[in-house]
Amino acid sequence: MAAKPISKAVSDAILIDWRIGRLSQRELADKHKVSAGLVNKICKGVEQDVAPIVNAQVQVNQALSSHDERMVNAVHEAVDEIGRMQKFFRGANMLVANTVAAKVKREGQNASFKELASAAQALGRTQESVLGKAPDTVINNTNAVQTVIQHTPEQLRKINQDLEDAC
Repeated sequence: MAAKPISKAVSDAILIDWRIGRLSQRELADKHKVSAGLVNKICKGVEQDVAPIVNAQVQVNQALSSHDERMVNAVHEAVDEIGRMQKFFRGANMLVANTVAAKVKREGQNASFKELASAAQALGRTQESVLGKAPDTVINNTNAVQTVIQHTPEQLRKINQDLEDAC
């Protein structure tokens, strides 16, 4: 007998719950009214990579619970502002990286990187002056939770492809 197909929404919900790391596969099967085997098949090879984020948020919420609403709002506003700045610098760094890749592709070994190196250094100094010396440290608490800013695999593949095409 063929297994009853499930919707993408149910499959996605199972994966989200699994990645959060709060429920066992048996509990996920019960919650979503599917077989344990199906949950195992959907979750196979998928890490519970969001669990540390959940735990960090719980710690933040606990730390904020002793403060009044104005302080909690001020903390949220500060975090949102830092997030906006980080997003800006990620985009600017990608622009510099893409510009370098395009220049190499266009000019090959004759490319001069003096202007681009200056732009990258200026961007780095600006990023440090706005976000501090260690912009990768977003939250400092007793467990030293850190977030490292990284480019997505798609962005890195595009940069690598552009560089390979230029060579």
